[in-house]
Amino acid sequence: MITKPVRLLFVAAALLMALPGASRAQQENTLNFVNADIRAFIDDVSILTGYTFIVDPDVRGVVNITSQTPLSDEGVFEVFLSVMRVQGYAVIRSSSGAYQIVPEQEGTRTGGSGPASGDQIITSVIRLQHASAREAQDILRPLTSTQGIVNAIDSGNAVVIVDYASNVQRARTVLANLDRDSSVFEMVALENVSAADMARILTSSRPGSRSGETDRSNAVTIVPVASSNSLLFRGDEDQIAEMMRLARQIDAVSQSNQDYRVIYLSHTDGESVLPILEDVAASLAPTGEGATGGSISISHHAPTNSLIINAPADAQRQIEQVVRQLDIRRPQVLVEAIIVEISDTVAEELGVQFLFSGDQDGDAPLLMSRFNRANPDILALTGAIAEIDDGSGVDGSPSLRSLALNSLLGATGITAGFGGQDSSGNLFGLVLNAVQQDQNSNVLSTPQLLTLDNEEAYILVGQQIPVTTGEALGSNNVNPFRTIERRDVGVRLEVRPQINDGDTIRLTIRQEVSSVAGTVSSSSNELITNQREISTTVLADNGEIIVLGGLIEQDRQLTASGIPGLGRLPGVGRLFRSEGESVVQRNLMVFIRPTIIRNEADMRDVTGRSYGRIRGPRGDERTGVNDLDAIADLLTGSAGAPRPQ
Repeated sequence: MITKPVRLLFVAAALLMALPGASRAQQENTLNFVNADIRAFIDDVSILTGYTFIVDPDVRGVVNITSQTPLSDEGVFEVFLSVMRVQGYAVIRSSSGAYQIVPEQEGTRTGGSGPASGDQIITSVIRLQHASAREAQDILRPLTSTQGIVNAIDSGNAVVIVDYASNVQRARTVLANLDRDSSVFEMVALENVSAADMARILTSSRPGSRSGETDRSNAVTIVPVASSNSLLFRGDEDQIAEMMRLARQIDAVSQSNQDYRVIYLSHTDGESVLPILEDVAASLAPTGEGATGGSISISHHAPTNSLIINAPADAQRQIEQVVRQLDIRRPQVLVEAIIVEISDTVAEELGVQFLFSGDQDGDAPLLMSRFNRANPDILALTGAIAEIDDGSGVDGSPSLRSLALNSLLGATGITAGFGGQDSSGNLFGLVLNAVQQDQNSNVLSTPQLLTLDNEEAYILVGQQIPVTTGEALGSNNVNPFRTIERRDVGVRLEVRPQINDGDTIRLTIRQEVSSVAGTVSSSSNELITNQREISTTVLADNGEIIVLGGLIEQDRQLTASGIPGLGRLPGVGRLFRSEGESVVQRNLMVFIRPTIIRNEADMRDVTGRSYGRIRGPRGDERTGVNDLDAIADLLTGSAGAPRPQ
């Protein structure tokens, strides 16, 4: 039982700490307990420290403490934890901040959370980098308390410790000294077996880990060094010595007089690398007096795409090394060209023609206004009128009537006028012609081409048109003949990509867009073709859109024809002149975007992006793209995505 003076001392100390003027320096206590009940001791410590304790019903006993030096609140709590540990009880901090006081065996099962001092039970997970978790478990068990728990986790190579914080800290120190890399490096040279084959043999010969045990041989790393035909080992010294002995034994029994070797190629065409290997073989063949060793020959078997090498073992290994470095999967490049041409043509014409011709006596021979661009032709019309049947029963000239008819058929816009012949035989006529034309053109082409790195490829989408290259007539027009050549017209893309360091792509490009504009004239069948061609070499980053070239053109032409003097008169001057205006605007741009494809994921991505361009946002087929919004989608790579309404 705690004595009454001691209890009064603790109560006085608690009241002193509650005073407003009490400082931290004054909050020091001297602990002296003689045969004090442990529950009363817990109450006094709760008053001094302000901590909340939850006491298990099984907590019983007496406490004896003698102290001559005053202690702070933290010091009192540390003494309290030590007393509880001596008494066989554990103090565990809960998530709420309160402390549970339970028997030690129960405390190790519960563990603790948050920061803890040396005499509190905590749970700690220690992950190992080099040492084995099961070996560490055996080492740590003697270092823990009687109720402490140490478990090994094989999957994560970690150790879980539940014990007093001081024991856990000591375990960490031991593991820090134990968990060190003790690997060694060794190298062995091979004479008869290639380093890659030997590495596969040794790796496959390792026994699998048995349940509950750790196979240390799996910790040995084997790296084949092709340049020296040797193996590099890293790991446990004893295991490496065993593997080196096995490697030398396999290499010794593999010695053979067979100089033939077949190498099956996985990616490269054997016929393309055969000239290179023959040059390498020529440099490896022994030359000069006293040279030993046989000749070297290399053949290609096309059906299996394999190489047959007849050479000494050393030469075979060197040739095989060259083959392995050449036989790699080459990346591909998707080249997307975007050709945009927007043109606008506006034309206006207004003209007046008149004619007056005298009678047969020649009082007024002729007065006429006529312009080159005007249609219909007033001279042809009045000529036809003059030849019309005058009632005598004789028809006029058919050629004049045909000429007048063609002149009318060639007229465009609005045509108005009048004309005729009076009783005196005088001819007169006036024709007004007004034309306005507006033509818009929006052409978009997006050719795409997929090719291997450093391989030339081309795509052509168009037609073949006939072009006359020669024509001859025999004597008296007998046996005439004409030679015709077929020429391609459409969109053509030729490209040769080369992938450089940093995914920079060097592109040698020829881009051509051609179309048929029409015939040279109405009386000729010769064709006029529009030609737009770019041939250049550029550098572009992976997925970057660059402009190859283009043209921004504006052509404005004014044409005016009139009678000198009269055409300049205000108002009535319009009757004596013809005016025309044409404006042609053309915007032509060619863009290119190369995309590197290295694996299946890249291929699926670009294929899905291209497929989305021809399907609408709801999956409906879209046959064409001809608006400026679609052009912007193609330039930003968002084609196929739904647009906001």
